[in-house]
Amino acid sequence: MKHKHETWGWMLAVDFFFAGMGGGMLVIAGIADLFLGTRMTSVLGNLLGALCIGLGACLLVLELGRPFQSWRVFMNPKAILTIGAWCMVLAMGAGIIFASFGIGSLPWSDAILARKVFAVVSVIFGLIVATYPGILLARHKSRPFWTGAGIMSLFVVSSIVTGAAAHIISQFVFDAVSSIVKSWQIVDASSSVVLNGLPYLTAGLLALQFILWIGYIWIKRTGTTEREALAAQRWISGNYAMPFKGGFLFAGTLLPLVLVLLPGNLFKGIGALLVILGGVIMRLLVVYSGQDRTWLPGEQKYRSRLPIGDEAFLKAWK
Repeated sequence: MKHKHETWGWMLAVDFFFAGMGGGMLVIAGIADLFLGTRMTSVLGNLLGALCIGLGACLLVLELGRPFQSWRVFMNPKAILTIGAWCMVLAMGAGIIFASFGIGSLPWSDAILARKVFAVVSVIFGLIVATYPGILLARHKSRPFWTGAGIMSLFVVSSIVTGAAAHIISQFVFDAVSSIVKSWQIVDASSSVVLNGLPYLTAGLLALQFILWIGYIWIKRTGTTEREALAAQRWISGNYAMPFKGGFLFAGTLLPLVLVLLPGNLFKGIGALLVILGGVIMRLLVVYSGQDRTWLPGEQKYRSRLPIGDEAFLKAWK
């Protein structure tokens, strides 16, 4: 049996990243619009949230294989994949419509009530999309590192913090091309919210992320089954230790926590980019850790006897 059939690959990890970050961006944009005032985040950031979810969906289709039959994912209402697929579609649709209210040349740009409605829908389905990867992984009881509700909270926090970082970067890009977008009557965002408020939110979420991950690894290592302890040990001193400690915890969490709080847009921009890098590293490590699994009695012996595809008796039957 091929390795692809046993584990998920990097495309699913990147799908989790883009979909989660996009969902986090919709949540932040919607909450800011509902409670802080209209047009508190950039049009680019609002639109990018929906587009990131779409990109994640495309990667998911490629990872599952047979892209021309991907419509079947939407046809089983009892499957977790079907629920996730529909939520991604609804989040994309609501996010695009919500972002369109920031384009002044569109006739519905001043429809405040409709904007608030789509802000609420964006928050709801954005949060579901941000949470969905953690739910999907937690349901795999045979994967020791994933099992349990803790992985869901880790994905939610990471989705929101990467979404905040993406909004910060989007604001920098939006400001850089402001002379162009003004001619399109696109209303600029309030930088007092994105560049002055979001860095503090980002720092707080990064601190929470660090604490949650230390607690998660510690619980897995000391207070659960032997299989979970062995899986967690790979993150402490095994082959995942260096990318986890150096790449995710230091470069993707602690270092940007300091940078986003420093004065100057350069530090904030570098910090936001490191947050996004940390989000990618985290998802890759989590997905690849699914290679550690609990085998049923006799399952490994059975799988060792399955044909790979090049055996002589298979050729004889051709």
